[in-house]
Amino acid sequence: MKSPEARRALASFPGFGITASRRNKSRDTIATPFSFSFRRQSNSSTTSKQKKLYDLEVYISRSRSPYFNLSYEDYLFKRFPAYTSYTASSTQLSKKILFLYTNYRSVIIGRNQNPWRETNVQSLRRHNVPLIRRKSGGGTVLHDEGNVNYSVMMPGNSFDRDEHALLLCTALNAVFRQRGEETVLSVNERHDIVDQKARKVSGSAYKLQRGKAYHHGTMLLNSRLDMLSKLLHHSVDSRLESVEGPGVQSVRSPVSNIGISDELFVNTTIAAFRREYTTSSDNAFRVRYVDEDSITKEEEQEINKTIDELQSWEWTFGSTPKFVHRFLVGDSTPAVSFTVKEGTILDLESNLPEFMGYKDSIIGTAYRGADVASRIDSERWKQRLIEAI
Repeated sequence: MKSPEARRALASFPGFGITASRRNKSRDTIATPFSFSFRRQSNSSTTSKQKKLYDLEVYISRSRSPYFNLSYEDYLFKRFPAYTSYTASSTQLSKKILFLYTNYRSVIIGRNQNPWRETNVQSLRRHNVPLIRRKSGGGTVLHDEGNVNYSVMMPGNSFDRDEHALLLCTALNAVFRQRGEETVLSVNERHDIVDQKARKVSGSAYKLQRGKAYHHGTMLLNSRLDMLSKLLHHSVDSRLESVEGPGVQSVRSPVSNIGISDELFVNTTIAAFRREYTTSSDNAFRVRYVDEDSITKEEEQEINKTIDELQSWEWTFGSTPKFVHRFLVGDSTPAVSFTVKEGTILDLESNLPEFMGYKDSIIGTAYRGADVASRIDSERWKQRLIEAI
């Protein structure tokens, strides 16, 4: 059953009713275990001609696996139609997809980022937090069960960096007013959603392909913000290491939670999208619940391929743009410098006896701590490289 608060969130959008029906769990059914139908009730103030309408599909993941959820998102996008133009005929509407999911604690970097610069690799290992490179651009984010991720897919010529963020701000601000709270959300010049104190509550990333695009973001609800400084950004003492290269760098910003339940956020978001993008008085749409056990055989095969890719060292670390990783000693003097491209060491510079005579054997080695350490004899440097790389 939905909480009274979540039901009020839906009721706060005029013209909607909600019903829930039980469905049999099967790989061949559209939704399991629940399917929600939203009915547009009569409302004389509706002016559908002023809106761009879509054939809206909504998916909610019950899985907490970041590998499954990011792979399912990729699966949906691969099968999203490539439109040459927006369609709104009497018989056909362009499609729009809303996908909502929550992951267990994990760090997600952008497609063109450097994990050695964006994260504290040693801390990730110590806390047993997986690091995943996603398919879209943008910066590094921490996912946990205190936030909800939203992904919106649309025709390429309908893409707008702020449209869906603004829609969420309007919907959530109505919830805050109803609750008597002072929180006011808006979209800043970087397309992030921020509160009235300019603290970021949701960052965004995008992917555009011919004829289609998606915008996804992470909404901080009740996340463990104390983990951000421990896991994100390369927080190793600058006197010990430096990482330089052309990869996209994350912009550090003050952050905050908005303090509502995931149920309330999910229902508020669905109601806002339903109101904004659909209008038929009789047309009901269903929310499909997905997880590892409810997907079809076809979906499973495709998704497992992407999961294998996301879990691979070659994708997570080996696809990093060219960079230089310098290890410093004493008065911040460079002691060892590795030039690395796509996970392979291209060059080594060092004035230390521990590395003398090892250059030829190190060049061409995969940039993994254990692999590099196996090429030298110094136990002190072996340990340092294993921890840092």
